[in-house]
Amino acid sequence: MGKIAGIIIIGDEILSGKVQDDNSFFMAQELWSHGIQLCRISIIPDSIDAIAEEVRNFSQRFDYVFTSGGIGPTHDDVTIEAISKAFDVGPVIDPTLKEFLEKKQGNLSPEQLKMAEVPDGAELVSDETLSFPLIKFRNVFIFPGIPQLLRKKFFALEKIFQEPLIHLKKIYLNASESKVAPLLNEVVKRYTNVKIGSYPIMENRDYSLMVTLESLDNISLNSAFENLLNSLTRESLIRVEE
Repeated sequence: MGKIAGIIIIGDEILSGKVQDDNSFFMAQELWSHGIQLCRISIIPDSIDAIAEEVRNFSQRFDYVFTSGGIGPTHDDVTIEAISKAFDVGPVIDPTLKEFLEKKQGNLSPEQLKMAEVPDGAELVSDETLSFPLIKFRNVFIFPGIPQLLRKKFFALEKIFQEPLIHLKKIYLNASESKVAPLLNEVVKRYTNVKIGSYPIMENRDYSLMVTLESLDNISLNSAFENLLNSLTRESLIRVEE
């Protein structure tokens, strides 16, 4: 079994509908493409207690935890303090981050100095393409909430998360899900290490159902794929993607 992950999206603005969350969608795609199974996405408010509890739980359950949001200089940026609380450590000023900020901004105000805070014992993960390091504490990767910054950091550091690839095949059908379901159930029973999903598509002229097959085992995937194709009628099959 590959590594598993959880994503925690932090921000009152997400829960109130003021801002749309694009970060979990992006990270879900990237994690899947790198062989990591995303098991849960949680959206929580800018609350120290709520963040601490969720991070603590996720850290115990998953190999990787990714947080997004709440690491700026303002009063509602409490993620660092909350993650520190989750692991019973204090937030401290990291000298490397402090020096970096001073070089860019000169004498630091209390608000600017807050950007140098990390949970005591945290690591800084960097790359030549990044202007500011990513903070990592144990198995928790602390990302900014701004999508452009999050994506830049993720792309720069994604080699850390590389696991055996998940192989994927898609079948597009012009058939109802209820008619295809018995065929899918047979394949599911036979190939327990192949994950199969079916997704009805509304208002599409070309096809009405997309079936996906995915597995870490490419041999089992190919066998399940051929088995399913052979059980489908020629009239229902629109196209496949391998």
